[in-house]
Amino acid sequence: MRLGITIPFDPFNGTHFPELVRTADRCGYTDAWSYESFSTDAFAPIAAAAMLSEKMRFGCAIIPVFTRPAALIAMSAVTVNELAGGRFILGLGISTPNIVENWMGVPFHKPVTQMRETVEALRAIFRGEKVTMAGAKVRINGFRLDAPITHPPKIYIGAQGAKMLRLAGELGDGVIVNFITPETMAPMLDNTRDGMRAAGKEPADLDVVCRIICAVDEDEDVARTLFRRSLTAYVTVPQYNKFFREIGYDKEATTAIDAWNAGDRKKALETIPDEMVEKIFVFGTAEKCRRRLDDYARAGITTTALQFSSFARTPEERRAKVLRAIERLAAV
Repeated sequence: MRLGITIPFDPFNGTHFPELVRTADRCGYTDAWSYESFSTDAFAPIAAAAMLSEKMRFGCAIIPVFTRPAALIAMSAVTVNELAGGRFILGLGISTPNIVENWMGVPFHKPVTQMRETVEALRAIFRGEKVTMAGAKVRINGFRLDAPITHPPKIYIGAQGAKMLRLAGELGDGVIVNFITPETMAPMLDNTRDGMRAAGKEPADLDVVCRIICAVDEDEDVARTLFRRSLTAYVTVPQYNKFFREIGYDKEATTAIDAWNAGDRKKALETIPDEMVEKIFVFGTAEKCRRRLDDYARAGITTTALQFSSFARTPEERRAKVLRAIERLAAV
């Protein structure tokens, strides 16, 4: 299993960013994956990181297909991939209605169609074609990328539900998942491998990237409390709530969102049990965290994008603790 990190995150934004990438590179981490929701964009950190490491593989996990036109996604992806010498993977996802509609002002309609048509357009652009497309969601009239494409970017698809997991197998070069547990991974990946078989691909070649939030050598009681708060914020979002019910947390997810919608935030938080927190997040000693990551590897995860957490009071303390955690985890 490839050991990767998430970039960037607090407290490694701005001028402290190079220290994060260089430390991970020095310790043997193979990957660095960015993300995009409501903080940094996903492309700029990859462009910067590509200048700091000659070995690491980079990826976006994920770029929302609703918030940029396909041609603009292609322009950014090719630019970053050329800077990285072909070491970049374009991760696409549908995001959530809240991010897409409420924050970005874009309608969130027909996500599977949006993904399928976006990938179709991107593949054509990456082949150097002049693209005209009149789809149900994606419309392009005569676009050709005026830049050299030495390395056509690979496309991975972020997926949770059965339809998107199957689509990732059919159309993607890999799949990206998050908030999953090793115990629930197998049936999810069955959908992706079914999609691969339908497209004539070899299921054994599937690369599965998993974003995992972790806290190495942090106080476990503090980690459990703070991760419970974070998890509650996701469980009470309808799209994620549906996902958590599908992977076996029906009672917890239903009770939490009912309490949240009724205005009882305290009850929603208390609904999330320790066991759920401990299965979805990775925390404890470096040795304990490594054993849990081994569970992910046995379940079929081939690449991790670890987002390291520290609960120290000051940014300086958090940076020091995270850098030590990166070193410690790589050494066990």
